[in-house]
Amino acid sequence: MKIAFLSKTEINIRYLTEGLAPHPVTACRSRDELMRALPDIEVLVVQNQGFAHNTVDAECLHAAKRLRLIQHHGVAHDATDAREAARLGIPVATIPGQNSRSVAEHAFFLLLALARRARESQDLVRAGRMGEVECTELEGKSLCVVGIGTIGTMLARMGKGFSMRVIGVRRNPSAGDVQRTGADLVLGVDRLREALAMADGVILSLPLNAGTFDLISDREFQVMKPGTLLVNVSRGPHVNRPALEAALRAGRLGGFATDAWWDEPADPADPLLRDARVIVTPHTGGKSIESIRRSVRAVRDNVERLERGEPLAGVVAV
Repeated sequence: MKIAFLSKTEINIRYLTEGLAPHPVTACRSRDELMRALPDIEVLVVQNQGFAHNTVDAECLHAAKRLRLIQHHGVAHDATDAREAARLGIPVATIPGQNSRSVAEHAFFLLLALARRARESQDLVRAGRMGEVECTELEGKSLCVVGIGTIGTMLARMGKGFSMRVIGVRRNPSAGDVQRTGADLVLGVDRLREALAMADGVILSLPLNAGTFDLISDREFQVMKPGTLLVNVSRGPHVNRPALEAALRAGRLGGFATDAWWDEPADPADPLLRDARVIVTPHTGGKSIESIRRSVRAVRDNVERLERGEPLAGVVAV
């Protein structure tokens, strides 16, 4: 079975190629490389990070005459036009939960890094200076988790472990959300600004779709408390960049940390990277060795299900 892997991440390419042996895997690091490979492949594995929304679009799908499965290497499928794939009878599957622990731990690490002013502290070490930062403790503060699904629930429990008040935000809240997630309060996305206004720290952990582009923009920054810490472990376009820059200039944000840039990889010359209040990691939230191995096993399991003619796991409903 011929397989292509759309990915910009060498560690994932290596592990997946080894994990799917003896099936041949063609690594495609760009859309152009993918277009050249598509006519011959039967399974396309897609890693979202670094690729725009619907990179695997109608043109790609119509070029893939032998394609039997689009398997995403993660819980999200925003790099694929799932509606067009469904129209063509090509199943799109995800592997939910395989990297959730890794992403949640990374998100909380970024929150702590902002609270402890980690980047500024490193600058002081390099300058040969001592103890000239004022850090923030998390105990007694309020944490707003936007997107309180699997990862968000882990974050809520981490926040409670630091004696924080946790406010969850989700699209369709239900009566059992507080008990299920461990949050103190769960609100609908229609009350996002109300939740943001109560928070000292905000973590974004939600899918990218038509309704979540620019979710955090001017009006959202305006309701935040001065000094709020904002962490994004989802997708760059959740945060409106001009609005973020304005909030930083105005001193409304205590810091911004993100694992996802607007265009990945980030341009090293980007002036935002020189702001000491900004911490950026190169989309490594899901890159624990444990999560990579779990993900490869889950992808291989679905490929083998396809070979045996068995029902696929994690198929996206559109």
